[in-house]
Amino acid sequence: SVWSEIETTLRQVHDLKHNLVDPRRRDATTDEVVARKLAEIKSGLAGDPRREDFAGPKLFLRVVGASNAAYGGEWWFHADLLDRLDRAYARLYFERREKDEAIRNMLREGLAISHDFRNAISEVWALELPAGSRLVGYTAIGAPQRLFGNLLLNAHGNRRLVGGVQQVYFPVKNPFWVTQHRKLF
Repeated sequence: SVWSEIETTLRQVHDLKHNLVDPRRRDATTDEVVARKLAEIKSGLAGDPRREDFAGPKLFLRVVGASNAAYGGEWWFHADLLDRLDRAYARLYFERREKDEAIRNMLREGLAISHDFRNAISEVWALELPAGSRLVGYTAIGAPQRLFGNLLLNAHGNRRLVGGVQQVYFPVKNPFWVTQHRKLF
């Protein structure tokens, strides 16, 4: 099954020597790290993912804030989503900050990026798969998430982010393919 394949890949990645000495592991075993990661992946998806073998040239994007991993990030979306949002807001008169704020809000809603992820969505990073290169990813629709995970819905402005945007989980990628795409002010 696809979950077994993801688990095997996670186990291989987390058994690499540099990951075994990572202080963020807090003396957790590989089994514990993999179980937590699988639970995280499952909680972020609406349904089972499907394995895809992407061939370049292809462009994926990731939104991050100052405290998020741009190069090490595993969750990406197809670049056409941002292109569609840019075209939709181009027809309206907005100052740049207003347009960026509207796009940031739409991305938070569609990608279901909870505030618990500490993601200010201030930058867009690109994973550009070069022509002739291949990369395995797992594609699924993002599941709804609470805006603030530790609060009950409707408590202190909490609500459910709708999700619904197709996302790609890349457990392994070449960091040299990752560059900053643009800032969202």
